[in-house]
Amino acid sequence: MKKAVSKISFLVAIIAIWWLCSLLVNKSLFLPSPKETFETIFTLFETGAFFKHLSSSFARVTGGVVIATLISTPLGMLIAWCAPVRKVLKPVVDALRYIPVTCFSPMLVLLLGIDESMKITFITIAALFSFLPTVIQTCTEPIEKLEETAYTMGFSYPRMLLHCFIPYITPSLIQSFITLYGVGWTYVIIAEVNNTQYGLGHLMYIGSARGKTAMVFAAIVIIIAVSYIFDKVGMWITKKCFAWKLEVDK
Repeated sequence: MKKAVSKISFLVAIIAIWWLCSLLVNKSLFLPSPKETFETIFTLFETGAFFKHLSSSFARVTGGVVIATLISTPLGMLIAWCAPVRKVLKPVVDALRYIPVTCFSPMLVLLLGIDESMKITFITIAALFSFLPTVIQTCTEPIEKLEETAYTMGFSYPRMLLHCFIPYITPSLIQSFITLYGVGWTYVIIAEVNNTQYGLGHLMYIGSARGKTAMVFAAIVIIIAVSYIFDKVGMWITKKCFAWKLEVDK
């Protein structure tokens, strides 16, 4: 109960500060008020555009993040648990963190054009750069006790990976996936700038181009709300499904 009250109080404080700042600026072109922003969201609901923009962005983010996860998970495990592969690919993965992901957007436009394949490929690359190092780090976490127990029970190394290590790290990987999904919503804004009819990134672009800043803020609020809901629901389901992991970590 206390947590709920503190979170609601924090939200109210943020909205109050936002409202006061909008009064001081007194120009909706630069900073729309919360009232203008939520009126814009309500208008999007009334016209049906809300669900068109949200569903378009949802499909792109989900597609890109899922593809990146399907690539990152086995590749990260291979790098973490296979020494020859680790020697070759680990330095490459470490170098990825220094590459700005946004530079791939114009490159992909040249290679793939400006249709859906470019947008999903961009989100896939951005998510891959974020998730692959996380998978490697999760797979290399110290689990000596688990390894000792597996060897005591006569497990071979492949069997130990399959029946001990992978089940143990699965909850952590799912939690990382949930976080990654929120990151995907930030990159969809870049992906939806070119040749897009619907999408929250497109909504922000149109709003800024036409001087409708309330539309930009409306898209930001929607993205924050969707990411927050997905994060909380996903974490709750993960804790319920993998309650044993919390007991093991104690």
